[in-house]
Amino acid sequence: MAVARERRDLAALQSDCLVRLGAHVRIIPADLAALNFDVAAFVRTCVDELGQVSHVFMPLGMIHAEDFGAPSAEVLESLAVVNYLRPAQLLSAFCEYFSTIGHGSAMVFTSIAADAPRGRNAAYGSAKKALEFYCRALQHHFADTKISIQICALGYVDTTMSFGAKLLFPAASPEEVAQFALRLSRTRRRFSYFPRFWLPIMMLLKALPWSLYKKLRF
Repeated sequence: MAVARERRDLAALQSDCLVRLGAHVRIIPADLAALNFDVAAFVRTCVDELGQVSHVFMPLGMIHAEDFGAPSAEVLESLAVVNYLRPAQLLSAFCEYFSTIGHGSAMVFTSIAADAPRGRNAAYGSAKKALEFYCRALQHHFADTKISIQICALGYVDTTMSFGAKLLFPAASPEEVAQFALRLSRTRRRFSYFPRFWLPIMMLLKALPWSLYKKLRF
């Protein structure tokens, strides 16, 4: 099942999967950023459509051109809803459902921005960091159960979010991200960067003293 805001995009994806893969994909048009979005009703719809939901992948995210320095209250709120509040609400609702069936797994996609604070994308990165913290809390809560929460921190991905940007490192394709997510879902790894070359980069950034880190321009 695929979920997105635009029905037209979903219909194209549905047709492509059928033609190329022979896969029948159900679609649900939904604006997850809408303030009146009903999380509980959405989860019920997913279960009604599929009969049972055991795996959930949550690549929710949004950036904003005015997320620079100290962004406005409106920018902070809109990015907090899409990048933290709604994913956290959906994760809670699906975990509650998983508890009723005794098992389930969810993969939440965060960002390298969560571990590299900078003047640009401050609201986006902080929301992703909050989401990562919440996921780790649920990992602790559901430890030693059959409910799994995995975190995949993405670097640059070749989507509209990165279109036209001057990137310091190569961007992964959406297909590469999907393939990695499927491989990761078959493991018990709780956290992973992708592409994997971001691991040593992030370790280096975290180790830098402030006197050097504040001089970085990225």
